[in-house]
Amino acid sequence: MVLAKSFSTRKPLSESPAMSSDIRARILSDPILHYPSATVACFDPTTGDLPRRVLDDERLLAYLGKLADGGAEAVLLAASTGQGHLRTVDELAHWFEVAAAAPNLMKMALLRPEDGMVANRRLIDLLAAHDFPVVFVRPGTDLAPNATPEEVAANVQPLVAALAEAGLAVGVYSISDVSGVPLKAEAAERLLDLPGGEKIVAAKVTEADYLASTREFLVSPALARLKIVQGWDPHIAQALAEGPNYDIEARQRVGVTSGPMAFALKQFVHLLEAAKNHDWDEVQAAQGAVNRLFEAMQDDPRKFADLQRAKVIMGLGQPLLAKVLPEQIERVLAALENLPRPADRARLAASLDLMGDGPYHDRLLELGSR
Repeated sequence: MVLAKSFSTRKPLSESPAMSSDIRARILSDPILHYPSATVACFDPTTGDLPRRVLDDERLLAYLGKLADGGAEAVLLAASTGQGHLRTVDELAHWFEVAAAAPNLMKMALLRPEDGMVANRRLIDLLAAHDFPVVFVRPGTDLAPNATPEEVAANVQPLVAALAEAGLAVGVYSISDVSGVPLKAEAAERLLDLPGGEKIVAAKVTEADYLASTREFLVSPALARLKIVQGWDPHIAQALAEGPNYDIEARQRVGVTSGPMAFALKQFVHLLEAAKNHDWDEVQAAQGAVNRLFEAMQDDPRKFADLQRAKVIMGLGQPLLAKVLPEQIERVLAALENLPRPADRARLAASLDLMGDGPYHDRLLELGSR
């Protein structure tokens, strides 16, 4: 196996509009080299009561600050971790605007075709005004379950073209747990040849079947210029180990956008450092510890974990439309307590206690000291 030459765990960037534009220009020039190595699919701190909670603006900025201080380079807003697919267009606009004020972090966003072009042009104008370097698009929930790659590409393409017209770099995103259908490599290949396709820099793949999703993106000659971003966390170690094999210069083709990184920041910083040093055994071991917590938040092994349970442990509020039950919290904490390596337990406990004032602060301190 050829090992990575350019895997990076760079320090967070102090982002002004001018710097953000420069970042975008670099990413467009060479996505494999300049696209962020790891991005946090971040939580949406909430306040208020059911039937619908609201974004906690002050807590959001505090959380983003903690992520930046802890070594996060970039965040993705409105991905599944933060339940962005459940928020209204007005709520998304508010989330993007508040988050734009957070320093020292590259901000990305996710848009939804089913919202329609009028609503999405409003969001695109907002994201362009705040100079977000990269904006992602997933297939719309209005597609038929048996939609073909051609139909998926046609569904996504108007947003790709609008983002490109606004001067933004574009990412395409496969997450069939949310959209109902995947965005396959064949659909991404078609998008490259349509208006706006020249601004596509990355494909984020959050699918349970690695060989039928991430691997297909990596082996596609047409997609060879793109950064392939692993989003289904249990596959991260395999994707990072394989990434350099799919670049003509043996550079790291694979990036990471992680929901669990939202609650496991210190563990991911450690994991990414191990990858930088080509210590694949440690990458596997560190990822295995994250997987145990991930599995403790899964009710169905075929579906992505309900990370809102970790959000509650961190003191970032309850889900937008639901409530996390005490027994669901206890299942996560039991998985943490039973991790075999004390160092993993310490890093993960400290990550879950990132805010330092959550409802399980004392318990996490005790677990981390064992």
